Amino acid sequence: MKKQTLVLMLACLTIVAILVFIFFMKDTRAKPLFEATSALVLDAKEDKTLLSQNENKAVPIASLTKLMTTYLVLEAVHTKKLAWDEMLSLRYLDDPQAVSLYAKTGVKYYTAQDLFAAMLIMSANDAAEALASQVDEKNFVDKMNAKAHEFGMSDKTHFSSASGLDEAGDISVSTAADLMILTKRLLKDYPEVLETTSRSEYVMQKGDSIQTTNKVLADGLVQGMDGLKTGYTDQAGYCLIATAVQNGKRIISISLGSKNEKERMSDAQTLIDFGFSK
Repeated sequence: MKKQTLVLMLACLTIVAILVFIFFMKDTRAKPLFEATSALVLDAKEDKTLLSQNENKAVPIASLTKLMTTYLVLEAVHTKKLAWDEMLSLRYLDDPQAVSLYAKTGVKYYTAQDLFAAMLIMSANDAAEALASQVDEKNFVDKMNAKAHEFGMSDKTHFSSASGLDEAGDISVSTAADLMILTKRLLKDYPEVLETTSRSEYVMQKGDSIQTTNKVLADGLVQGMDGLKTGYTDQAGYCLIATAVQNGKRIISISLGSKNEKERMSDAQTLIDFGFSK
């Protein structure tokens, strides 16, 4: 009798162990492996979050800041406060982490349209600052933070410059959740931004060519990818807000704090592919 009871107990424990193992393996397969410290994946059509990790943690966001600058520039164009054919001048940025269109080409004057492309495609900081100065030279950063509040972004979000560069030690910070709010609003109000962010290369009116910093897009790693923005500083690590459309379904992924370019590319591809698998 005791032997039968022992055998029954062992059998029950074995069944429980198998069920726990199956559950664990199923849960593991359901969550993709990635290295970013914060991540968020959204089905844009359904407005449904498919994956989240540390989405409310405030972190430095580097050039992802330029998406708010992008929104305000497009707003200015739509309200006739800025024309695409206006000629703007670039200024030298005294920051070793600055990406400079002027340093690349030696050309100081460009149209607003060319600078808009340079800001988004090659992440040119001087292009972002020139556009911001033209929209509102004195109060542009205040406009950025006011717009964040208007959109319902949390108090954890703070913009310090139009380009994402530090301003006198002040760093632009946000959360994956807040950046998703911004991204959704940008794509809803000004979907034409994708005409620029979908390009792997852009030729300026004066003939200079620039290439995208989004290597996932450039290498064709995700079918239907048409944006959106990379970011990098020492503090922020490697970041990417990516979006793609397949069979009428748009996925937006945000990965913050990847350790290097290879991880950023892998994380974005993994998260986007995960979104389309759901």
